[in-house]
Amino acid sequence: MLLDVGDVYCIDARFYGNISRFINHLCEPNLFPVRVFTTHQDLRFPHIAFFAGKNIIAGEELGFDYGDHFWDIKGKFFSCQCCSPKCRHSAAALAQRQADSTPEGRQPSALPDTSSSTTPSSPS
Repeated sequence: MLLDVGDVYCIDARFYGNISRFINHLCEPNLFPVRVFTTHQDLRFPHIAFFAGKNIIAGEELGFDYGDHFWDIKGKFFSCQCCSPKCRHSAAALAQRQADSTPEGRQPSALPDTSSSTTPSSPS
């Protein structure tokens, strides 16, 4: 099923697809996707081919990086389970990124900071 989301198309394999629908996300992928055109040149509807980015041993999980746009949307519902030491989208990585973006000693707030950077001087 191909969903049209504005000018972006998304491959949705929830209901049908070929064996590639079972290829998971890996933060350190061993496959990379390539758009391939065989019977037409319509850039909106390529076939997707997967190529090995490194030697893959028998029994090793196959995976490719779903990309940051995927995680921006789906990361609200679940986190990455790749278990890589370089994982960028696990619950721990997201918590660390949140902690790094919060100024030390301050809790994140939905309200803007309206405090003045200068203190008013007292009248003499």
